[in-house]
Order: sequence, then structure tokens, then C-alpha cells
Amino acid sequence: MTFDFDTKAGRENIGNSKYITCPENIRREGIISFGNSEPEYKTAPSVIEAVIKRAENGLMNYTVPDDTYYRPIIDWMESQRGVRLRPEWIVPTLGMSFSLATCVKAFTKEGGGIIIQPPTFGNYQKTAEILGRHVVYNDLIEKDCRYEMDFDGLEELMSVPENTLMALCNPQNPIGRVWDENTLDKIAALSEKYGVYVYSDEIFAEICYEGIAPMYAATDRPHGISATSLGKTFAFTGTNQANIIIPDEATRKAFLAQRKKDHFGSIDPLLHAAIGGAYSPEGAAWKDAQLEYLKKNIDYINGFMSENFPMVKISPCEGTYVMWMDWRALGLEEDALMDFFINEALFAPDRGTHYGRNHGGYIRMNISSPISDIKACMERLRSAAEKRGFIK
Repeated sequence: MTFDFDTKAGRENIGNSKYITCPENIRREGIISFGNSEPEYKTAPSVIEAVIKRAENGLMNYTVPDDTYYRPIIDWMESQRGVRLRPEWIVPTLGMSFSLATCVKAFTKEGGGIIIQPPTFGNYQKTAEILGRHVVYNDLIEKDCRYEMDFDGLEELMSVPENTLMALCNPQNPIGRVWDENTLDKIAALSEKYGVYVYSDEIFAEICYEGIAPMYAATDRPHGISATSLGKTFAFTGTNQANIIIPDEATRKAFLAQRKKDHFGSIDPLLHAAIGGAYSPEGAAWKDAQLEYLKKNIDYINGFMSENFPMVKISPCEGTYVMWMDWRALGLEEDALMDFFINEALFAPDRGTHYGRNHGGYIRMNISSPISDIKACMERLRSAAEKRGFIK
């Protein structure tokens, strides 16, 4: 079974955010953005076929989770992530950001604290601030662009009674680190000791290159909430749907009560179909082929950068399809660095400060693109750097 990751999906005139936010000078040249973590290629054929079939059926009315919804999720999580779920643990929501907001309102108080671990996904901070909470930072410990958790700092923050929720990311966006069971057990021990809820964003969990990203809430970890989605694995981020895994009954009841207050209605009927198309043997084959393609992209970028930009440090990409790079050796402030990328190299990555207040000079590069586009991007970078005298 072969799949096409070399053909780009059309983005013009469909309101696509990645296309619209790409700098105009780059878009005008027909060059893609390397920001925004969504693939350039289409989703799996099995998903497209399932959605078309449901649309042709013509029934777009209220839709609830039934066995044809739960069964593919249960089978997928067992075959792909090694966990056996019960149907009642699976709580559909209107997306990852919606589910985090539900947790914030259910498990924290106005003015309370939410623990995040920069560099990490910027929406955690935005969600907390919009809802009148404050963010407390358990910064990851970095050495040469490799990251570990600061457990002493985490315990200190968890011991503060007002800090009742932690936003965990696994695999960690943007650094590509996959946290193992031992790390999750250490977090869980602190969570149990201090009564802190742990929201584990696992939207990238199926994009791992060695082993798997363990599901935080699948074992007996107190106050555990795992958020899963088709979003990253199947290029489905625009559909605002996620399945939240909550084994603990009391935690689940509190989450469901808040979800009801937030006016959750029914499942999008096309998403109901997409779940079955994605979480299938055909979807698994497409996912595996995608991983092989992405791994080759990562290997190419690492090799090119090592040869041409040895001063640039890159975080090992164990999972996700974004790469985290430290360009501070060029000696440019963040705005100047981005100006060099966008206006001289025609390269549009994401700013490092989107993921941590102290990360000017870092960038996040989306590598879920055809290899031909990545090679062209690398050559533009080299040419622009040679003109500026950054490299010889």
C-alpha cells in the first residue's frame, strides 16, 4: 500500500490559516510556510472516503457517540498506544483548546495558578489568562538544546495551594521530546501528594519515531486527564474535536458538569465518520507511512544543518513533526533574525517567543512537507547566510 506525501493539498480560497498567515512576499513566490504545525499534504484516503460517504448519506443532524464511535477509538488506542480503554472513559469535546478551558474552569478557581513547562504550546498560557487565571512557570532544564524536567521546581509549584492544574505536553511541542513512563510516574506522585490535576495534551502522541508516547491517564494516576485527537496525526486540526480520556469517575463527573455548562451539543456527524476512517487498519497503514516519510525529512534537515550550520543547535526530534532550533549563535535579536529568514531566505518558521518568554533566537520549523520543498528551503537558507557572511 503506497501513499502520496509529495503532493501538496490546495490552500487558496478556502480560508486556510497557514496559507493566509504566510508572509505575502513568500506566498507571492509560491513558497510554502514552515510555520503552523499542520501537514502540507492531504489527510489519509480512508478518512476522505469515510467523510464523503457520510456526506452523500445527507444526514447532518444531532449525532451522539455510539458503539460505531467508541469501538474504533478503543481498538486504535490498544493497537497503537498499548492501552485498553473503557467506553465511559472517553469524553468527546469541541477540541483541544475547548477541553483545556473546561479543565481550567472545572479544576481551578478565579485567580488560581496553572503550571506550564516552557518551551511549550503557547495556547496554554492564552487559555489561562483569558479565563482569569495566572500562569506559573516550571521551565524545562536545557543543555545544548536538550531538555529535562525540573522536578524540584515542579514540586515547589505544586505545593502552592492555589496551583491546582498542570498542563503537560507529550510529545512536547515544540521541542519534540517524548516523556517516558518513569517521568509521568514522577509527575503523578507529586500530583497525588498535592492534589494537582494534570491535563496531558497528547495530540501528537501517534507521531513518535522510537516507541510510543505513554497515555498519562491510562494507568492509575490520580487526577489524570489525557487529551487525544485526530488533529496532528491526520491533518485535522481545523475540525474542533477531541476525545478526552478520564478514567477517574470523580474527575470525569466534574469535567462533564463543566462541559455541560459550556453548552457542548452533539458530535459533528462528519467527525463521527472521520473517527472510523482514521482509526482503522487503513488509517494505521497511512500513519505508519507518514512516520517513515517524516523521519527521512528529519534526517535530511539534521544532516544539512550539521554540514552547513554547525553553530545552530537542534533539539532531538523524538516525536511531533516540528523541529526546535537555537539560532542565537548568529548574534541577531529575534526581530532581526525573523527579518533575515523571511525577507532574505524566504523562510517562514514560528518565533521562539511563541513558546516561551525567554526563547528569542529560537525557532520552530514544521517539517511535514514534501521533501522537495524542504530541500529548496535549505538551499535558500544557505545562500542567504553566505551573502550575509554567516557561513562560508
